[in-house]
Amino acid sequence: MKIYHWIAAGLGLLMFLVSLWQLETADSGLEITQLQEEQVPITLITSGVEDSSARPLVLIGHGLAGSRATMRGFALTLAHAGYNVAMIDFSGHGGNTKPLPEEGDVDTLVTEAEIALRAVQENGFPVNRIAVLGHSMGSGMALDFGMLHPETLATIAVSPVSRTITPQLPKNLLILAEGLNQRFAQNGEQLLDQGGGPGEDFLEGTARKLEIIPGVEHITILFSPAAQQSARQWLDGIFGLQSGAEDYTDRGILWYLLGLAGTLLFCLSLSPLINNLDDQNEEEVTTTIGRRFGALLVGALGATGILHVLSNAGLDLNRLLGLQAGGYLLIWFAVAGALGILLLGRIPGEYGRPAFLGSLMVFVALWIGVGLLGNYVWLPWILVSKRLILWPVAVLLSVPWLMSVAQAVLPTSWWGRAVWWLGYTLVLVGALFLALRLNPELGFLVLILPVFPLVLGLHAISAGPYRWRMSFALGGALFFGWLVVAVFPLQ
Repeated sequence: MKIYHWIAAGLGLLMFLVSLWQLETADSGLEITQLQEEQVPITLITSGVEDSSARPLVLIGHGLAGSRATMRGFALTLAHAGYNVAMIDFSGHGGNTKPLPEEGDVDTLVTEAEIALRAVQENGFPVNRIAVLGHSMGSGMALDFGMLHPETLATIAVSPVSRTITPQLPKNLLILAEGLNQRFAQNGEQLLDQGGGPGEDFLEGTARKLEIIPGVEHITILFSPAAQQSARQWLDGIFGLQSGAEDYTDRGILWYLLGLAGTLLFCLSLSPLINNLDDQNEEEVTTTIGRRFGALLVGALGATGILHVLSNAGLDLNRLLGLQAGGYLLIWFAVAGALGILLLGRIPGEYGRPAFLGSLMVFVALWIGVGLLGNYVWLPWILVSKRLILWPVAVLLSVPWLMSVAQAVLPTSWWGRAVWWLGYTLVLVGALFLALRLNPELGFLVLILPVFPLVLGLHAISAGPYRWRMSFALGGALFFGWLVVAVFPLQ
């Protein structure tokens, strides 16, 4: 390794440590209590001052494929503002191993919010002033909870789903919708209409407001300081400014991105240590670009078609492997990859120690950078046992697709990899979009599709320095398998 490699590695490590420190200390001055009641994981955040038990409590619920981690920005903003906050993992999400309720079953989500409320009370916090906040699926819980519990003094629906409300209930309703997604803005307009239109009477409980947060979409609204501050201001208008309140702006997503960049830089800088273990020349590629791209395209479309036929024959695509839509994605990887490999005529042949060490480095870079740091910001990365046992299966099913991509992409230059990344990303997203059209029950995938280019790009960057196809394929499969098992809801 050359001196600049060590300098880059040191810089990457420093970026990671600064990021970790900032994320870890974001709750400084607050008290965090982890509760578990009837299998429902709950995180209680309080100010830690003497009168904290008498402060208003805000129940917070996440959206589909979310968790307590995705709501951390809202929770910290409100906790620093002097509110007690209780975050919930709903059934099938995060650390809650109960199956995801059937679509339309709103009672389970409300019941789990009620369980959380009881757990907080039993933990020594006599709850007499309550507010509820939820995102997407969780907004449905918040609206239903506010309707069923008239004592709830404030309801905040972020990226609202459709519900039936009245001008009286839920009390003091704030609707936050993303400016880049018209569907949820329309849902917000309908709710405001049902609720009697805009109002400002907090004492009567009939205050209503729809606020469109510009420049964000369904996921990024969760990290928007504007949305978080709007929620705080709404609650301050109802409950009054809390004693000891601190002005806090959540920058977790920015520190996360710094740490992710640092982790990738550190691992990429160390790649010469592994590459120098083997001076074997790169295998020459004789297959034409057209045939390689065609194999990926035919494999992707073929997998979509085969699974559609099986769906028509009675296979429940939405429940494969016990993961909502996630099992379908893993089976799709296996089928598309197998077809691609058959069309290409061979599989990667590098099985030596350097290739496997490269795979491990790719996985570690992504596992720590995307996942471990992400545990503070957007996903529950440390798997509970019920998810962990699915990981080896997910890895095996992911390998074929990544092997076929590796065969098509490698070896090539940096700019060539970038062009190939664009190509196989379009193939993957296009084939899955077609799957959504053919099988509407997979509708949850539409929320995940925008994330694929980013995730595939991070994988391409982390695997870039390694010339072995096996490092690209196996390292990626270890990561993608973990990511699918961590994010998709349990059925």
